[in-house]
Amino acid sequence: MGLMTKLFGGKLADSTEVGGQLANDGTQHALDKNKVLANTNRAVPSPTNADFSSIRSIPVITAPRYFNKQEAQALAILAKQKAVMADEARKAYRSLRSIDSSDTQVHQVHRGYQSRLAKNEVHKLKANAQLAKDLHNTRPAYNEMHQQVESANVAAVNAIAAIKQTYGG
Repeated sequence: MGLMTKLFGGKLADSTEVGGQLANDGTQHALDKNKVLANTNRAVPSPTNADFSSIRSIPVITAPRYFNKQEAQALAILAKQKAVMADEARKAYRSLRSIDSSDTQVHQVHRGYQSRLAKNEVHKLKANAQLAKDLHNTRPAYNEMHQQVESANVAAVNAIAAIKQTYGG
């Protein structure tokens, strides 16, 4: 499998296709703000999707109480385990933040690419519209030339008919 096929999934042939679909008739250009401002994932926090959940490894002790030796030892072991896990969680969250930052960079550069494509598409369509306008403006000249050729044809046919009439043909 070639690199371009791998990158574009076999859609490279579409890149040079001409005669695309009409971009728009000029009446429906509004973008749906709900789509534009939708979270990239339902789990991402936002003002309309706030999540204030927390972590609690042990139940809350709501009243004073005594602990026995086994409970105290078990809690000490658990505390050490949680300290190690908290350190690993800190490292993992640091990596998750870094990954998300990288994802954000890719997202932003991709949006920039899409923006440039959209702007270039407008320039291309403007050039098409200008060409169409220019071609339409040539139609009267083509009509005039058509009439001249048609008149010349009629004149030639008449001249030939006159010659044939003169020579009995």
